[in-house]
Amino acid sequence: MFITVRFGDGEESIFNPNCRTNILLEDIKRRCNCTKDATVDLSDESGNLKYLADHPTTYATEILKARESFVLIRVEKKGETEGDSYTPMLNDVIIVTPQFLERLSRCESDSLNAKNSIARPIRLNSPLSRKQTGLAGKTKSSQLTSPSRNKTSREKTPGQKKNRESR
Repeated sequence: MFITVRFGDGEESIFNPNCRTNILLEDIKRRCNCTKDATVDLSDESGNLKYLADHPTTYATEILKARESFVLIRVEKKGETEGDSYTPMLNDVIIVTPQFLERLSRCESDSLNAKNSIARPIRLNSPLSRKQTGLAGKTKSSQLTSPSRNKTSREKTPGQKKNRESR
């Protein structure tokens, strides 16, 4: 499995995403000639940011698709009241289009909204949905299946073992 990272003046490098995202980002910075203190991320070729730095211990294969091409993005962290700034590190007018830049600017406003919502305290008696509060509701999607139902056909459940022993 591999991914392609595009950067600079039409340059490309292939990376193995079968590692934690923090290790992948460090390797990308090293091989794409970024400074060590630079903060980088990846976006797909449509401008959808992948937010790899937010998941440093997650394997990159869980976030990125195999054989997909990504654009290297420089992330400039700003203060608490301002959103982060995202700049593509690729000089290619075919990929870095106004639509691409518009999607990246939406990511900037999303990061600002996230910072503002963290700074703002939540009122206890405000009518929030279960999804917003993080409480589990009694929906079909949130119900867990019994571990005995997930066993393979060769494994016996406790009830099957008793039936077999009584024969």
